[in-house]
Amino acid sequence: MHVPSVGLRRAQSAVDGSRSSCALFDESVPIVMGSSSGVASACSMERQPISASRFADLLPMTPMVAACSPCTLYRVDATPLYASTAFADLVLGLYTAGRRRIRRKTGGRSVEAFSDPGTLNLTPPNFDATWEADGSSHAVVLFIPDAFLSRAIEENWETDPRCVEIIPQFLTRDPVMETVMTRLALEAQQDSPSGSLYAESACEFLAHHIAHDYSSLSKSPPRRTGGLGNRLHVVVDYIRANLARRIVLRDLAALVGVSARHLERAFRQSAGMPIHAYVLRMRVSAARDLLIGQPSLTIEGIAEQLGFSSASHLAWAFRRQTGYSPTLFRELHTRP
Repeated sequence: MHVPSVGLRRAQSAVDGSRSSCALFDESVPIVMGSSSGVASACSMERQPISASRFADLLPMTPMVAACSPCTLYRVDATPLYASTAFADLVLGLYTAGRRRIRRKTGGRSVEAFSDPGTLNLTPPNFDATWEADGSSHAVVLFIPDAFLSRAIEENWETDPRCVEIIPQFLTRDPVMETVMTRLALEAQQDSPSGSLYAESACEFLAHHIAHDYSSLSKSPPRRTGGLGNRLHVVVDYIRANLARRIVLRDLAALVGVSARHLERAFRQSAGMPIHAYVLRMRVSAARDLLIGQPSLTIEGIAEQLGFSSASHLAWAFRRQTGYSPTLFRELHTRP
């Protein structure tokens, strides 16, 4: 049965419960605990960048985590009061509640502002900085793998990603990224009703948006006009033949020899809807046929055959498109 890429779960943490609620450090660095302030500080030595898999262990409270393949999303209910580190991947941090004064220090320079809901930090890979806050906030944190971002730059701008600088952002506002990250968090909270392809498309879009708006690239990539033309049927045929499997955006792009980002735009232009929405529509359509044609097949069995994560996922998508639950639809169409 298809397993969704997005779905919140409580992160497994190896951190001892007695660790200070303000620590955010690489565990390879010795930590000195303040006896009265409760603030942790690291001894002066070189730190290793923090990976997405280790992020949960370094937070004051265990967060909820979702594998939004290829990215990783955390819902953080208490941000640290003090953090001094660098990350191995690009990290987006969207504040969702709590207005706190935040100070960031890097390279001898300091900036300060308030973390109002909707503000976000964009932290490039290996960007070493120290953050201080006068209180904890709620946030959504998304790790975008460095290799994934590099591939997006190489495919869409046809340039060496090693020559591209990602420009860090401190408590900025970007309605586009805020909307996408909020939707990803909602998808995760609701156990991925739109399917894993939505998460992959969203991460692909964010990587393109960051490179386009927050990097040393000075102009947009060459625009390709038109849809997929006669290549549309290749993608559609593959989708219909693989409804039971996890459909990956990059696999579809490879079928027709374009980048994932270009496929998204061209497919929408040709088919009139996003790829993830088309896949979901095809799965619901196939479910209708099975509900009527195979009355002995259970709802769970249909969900498994068609790549839904569960019977409830099938019911949600089916009701949204037809207005009926699968059970009621079957009863209405199989009465003598």
